[in-house]
Amino acid sequence: MRRLIVIFISILIALLALEFQAQTPQTPRPPQTQAPPAQTPKPPPTPPPAQTPRPPQTQTPPPAQTPPTPPPPAAAKPPAPEPLQLAEDWMARLNNLSNWYLTFEGKEMGREDLVNKMMELYAPDVVAEVPPHDDEQIGPVILRGKANVQKWVDKISRTQVKLLYIQRRQTKKQFEGTKLIYSTPLLWGGVGISFEIIAAWSRREDRRKFTGPGSVFLQYNADGKIDRLRLYVGEISEVTAL
Repeated sequence: MRRLIVIFISILIALLALEFQAQTPQTPRPPQTQAPPAQTPKPPPTPPPAQTPRPPQTQTPPPAQTPPTPPPPAAAKPPAPEPLQLAEDWMARLNNLSNWYLTFEGKEMGREDLVNKMMELYAPDVVAEVPPHDDEQIGPVILRGKANVQKWVDKISRTQVKLLYIQRRQTKKQFEGTKLIYSTPLLWGGVGISFEIIAAWSRREDRRKFTGPGSVFLQYNADGKIDRLRLYVGEISEVTAL
């Protein structure tokens, strides 16, 4: 009987406790936030290296085109000598052929130099028409080539002295003693000149003197050398004392 009473009382106490608990307001529990696992902080990203600003690109103008270099000009030729100068030069060298002398030993001094000086005027293939040096020959002598002309010049230097070839002068109105030189350009290059002369010379062996009027015709090539020569001396007469 006691046991039943005890059970009855225990049930009664439990009911009272449940009723009391239902009437008491329950404080809500704060929601449990699950903290995320701690993450290792990443180091801040390294900023890229500062880029040096490039200077503004200036557009280089294309190089100026150098005009083609013209070929070097041909060497300017010296001006051609005047016809009067050519005539006087030829006469002076001819007259100088007798200006040499013999030593006491009989050696010729200066003759070869005078001959060579005269021969500087002639081209290798010169053609010359000259008076004969033989009293019995009729007509002019034709010399072809520089070697044959040199023999003629050499003979003059050995056989004649006191050479005096001069240009004839003309006087008219107020002009007195003017030297006349006739010149013309040659179609193949060069120039031709002609002039009148009076020739005078003495023979070396006996000093007999001769003279005569004449004329000279010279053709100079583009190089300034004589290609053609014609020396004409007519009416040769001996000069005698009165």
